[in-house]
Amino acid sequence: MSMRILLCCDKLILGAGMQALLGQHGLDAHTKTSVRSTVAAAKEMAPDAIVVVAPALSIDDTHELAELSAMAKVILLARPDTTARAFEALRIGVRAVLSLEDPPEELIRMIKTVIEVDAIVAPLTARKALDQLRTEQPPALAPPPAGALTPREAEVMLLLAQGRSNAEIAEKLSISNATVRSHVHHVLRKLDAGTRARAVAIAYETGLIDAMERQAERRP
Repeated sequence: MSMRILLCCDKLILGAGMQALLGQHGLDAHTKTSVRSTVAAAKEMAPDAIVVVAPALSIDDTHELAELSAMAKVILLARPDTTARAFEALRIGVRAVLSLEDPPEELIRMIKTVIEVDAIVAPLTARKALDQLRTEQPPALAPPPAGALTPREAEVMLLLAQGRSNAEIAEKLSISNATVRSHVHHVLRKLDAGTRARAVAIAYETGLIDAMERQAERRP
């Protein structure tokens, strides 16, 4: 079954080009040029994902982004100078934030990832900004206790943060899908997260992801 994609782009030429690009990759894309028409179309067609292209909406348009996020999985293509603020959009339900300068293949990969996997994906610039914020003030969420995750669960958590599916994690770690599901269940329970996406958000915001990455780099 073809994935249904709704594009919200107020630049006609850009929207037409993106729709053609998505079509080349087997994605059934439809373009709207305003937020109002995008909302109406989303109610009618129930898309698998909505790609919002700045400046039709920006990270500052939290109300509109939240409304669209309640209807489908939203990917925001933001101006490069605003991607450091990506967590502002991710907190209200947006699933991924990309820069308008990212390569087209990254957009295709991200669309398929957010549709197939319950995940959120933050750009590197946002993670760096979050690191800086944590040095200036305590995180809003209490970090999980040291050693909360086993080494294998930490590996699974890092792959979840990359938007990997259970099958991809199983292949990467050479374990069964059933074992992956068990590890994911334990990760969600230990982080008190109801979904994979929420677990990733908690891991990013508390600094757990960075701590696990540093630990992984120190391993022989």
